[in-house]
Amino acid sequence: MRHKKEIAVAPLGAVLCVCACLVGCERRETAPSSPASAPKVQPAGTSTTATIEERAHDPVYQKQLKDVEKKLQDIRKQREEIKSLMGQLREHVRASLPKDATDAQVQAALDKNPAWQELVAALKKNGIKEERNRAVAQAAVRQRIMQKKTESAASTTPAEK
Repeated sequence: MRHKKEIAVAPLGAVLCVCACLVGCERRETAPSSPASAPKVQPAGTSTTATIEERAHDPVYQKQLKDVEKKLQDIRKQREEIKSLMGQLREHVRASLPKDATDAQVQAALDKNPAWQELVAALKKNGIKEERNRAVAQAAVRQRIMQKKTESAASTTPAEK
């Protein structure tokens, strides 16, 4: 059986939690009381967040993004085709070896196979191509950001700075 003090304290705790929540959820003043306490607004293009927001609406950036994504999808599709061919060749080699052949023996037989070596080289070339395209895309984005920053800095007058 509960003590009388426990029964009286539980509802009191719940009431205090509700009151604290209501007090903490008060709306703050929307307009500052004095102009001195108003937050400083930076001109557009001077912060990185403004640049990021501008890029979302920049048609040139959007086109570049779509082009890069298409190239990367094509590269990924080629990689999946190469991996599929590698899997088929692995199964073919595994079938030609005795049933008790280990993975190391299968890999040794694959390493001797010229078709396997070509597929491995193609897979490496595909990976390099993907990294190169990604690096070029990142450089283009950085260049575009820097161009926007310099344009916005040039468009501001010395009085605004």
